[in-house]
Amino acid sequence: MQKIQSNPASKIKLNLLRKKIFTFDQLISMLKCSVRSGRNKLKEWQAYSSYNKNGSYYTLPSVPHFDKNGLWQHKDAYFSQNRSLKNTIVFIVNRSSSGLSGSQIGDILKLSPRSFLHHFRRTPGIQREKHG
Repeated sequence: MQKIQSNPASKIKLNLLRKKIFTFDQLISMLKCSVRSGRNKLKEWQAYSSYNKNGSYYTLPSVPHFDKNGLWQHKDAYFSQNRSLKNTIVFIVNRSSSGLSGSQIGDILKLSPRSFLHHFRRTPGIQREKHG
């Protein structure tokens, strides 16, 4: 594969800013580069990955306008200012005065609690409590 040259990469970056979100395959196709070079470019650009859709969508840092929960949505891809679903859930729960139920977290994240709650049983920063 060819080495990425900075001038074409900056033009591609402008195209990606206009698109708002993109996939990794779209990125390496536009850059005409290897998978490794594509990952390096995402890291260099400090791109956000989606917390849904298996993290398959990316956006550049100047694109999202995050809400009070640090979340941003474009089409059906969701992004977090906290970068990962785990960090996002800890942030949302900790800023709540009395904690949140799984369904409340799901409503905020626009995800089914079944898709993520079982991963957080032993997460530092939050704990599960039974009420009622």
